[in-house]
Amino acid sequence: MARQIFRTASIVVIALALSACASTFRSNVTSFHTATPAAGAKVVLVPIDETRQDSLEYRQYASSIQGVLERSGFVGARSDKPDYVIGFDVSINDGREKIRAFPGGFGVNNRYWNSGYAWGGWWNPHYAFGGGFGSGYGAGFGGSDITARTVYLAELRIEIREPDGTMIFEATAETESRSRSLPELIPLLAAALFEEFPGENGKMRRVRLELDPK
Repeated sequence: MARQIFRTASIVVIALALSACASTFRSNVTSFHTATPAAGAKVVLVPIDETRQDSLEYRQYASSIQGVLERSGFVGARSDKPDYVIGFDVSINDGREKIRAFPGGFGVNNRYWNSGYAWGGWWNPHYAFGGGFGSGYGAGFGGSDITARTVYLAELRIEIREPDGTMIFEATAETESRSRSLPELIPLLAAALFEEFPGENGKMRRVRLELDPK
C-alpha cells in the first residue's frame, strides 16, 4: 500500500490584515498516480516549461513549493542524480464577474502573505526529463445587498517523474481568488495539493485548510 507522506489540518501564515480571527483556504485537487515516492526521497524541482529555467519568478514559486515538500518528507537532492524530478507550472486566468447577495450583516476577508527563499539542492531548472486569497469588506443591513466582484482562477500543476522521464504522479490544485497575486497563492495551493498525498486516484477532492494568523 502506498505510504501517505503528508497530512495536515492547518497551515500557519503571516496575517497582514488587522483581524486576529482564523480563516480558511479552499481548493479543488485532482491527482493521478501509478506509484508513491517513499518518505525521504531525494528530488529536484524544475519548471515544466523549459523557457522558465532562468525565471526569478519561478525560483520564488519553487521556494514556496520546497517548504511544502520538506514537510511532506521529501529531501532536496544535492547532486544530478535525484530519486525523482518534480516539475511544476502555475497559471491564473483573466477573471470573471461573480454576483453575490448578502441578506444582511457583514463579512471581512483577510489577506495573507507567505514567502521564502532557500534554494539548497532543490532548484535545478536545467535538469531535463523529457518532453484565495483576496481582501475586501462588504456589509449589508436589512434586506439584501447585491455585489459584483471579479474572481480569478489560479492553478498549480505538479508532475513527479523518475529520472528516466517516466511519470508516476500528476496533480492539479485550483482555487478562486479575488487577488491575482500568484506569489501569495502558490504556497497555499501547494499545501492543498499535498494534503493527504497522494490522494484517491482520479478523484477530485475538496481541500480546506485552516489558516491561523500569528
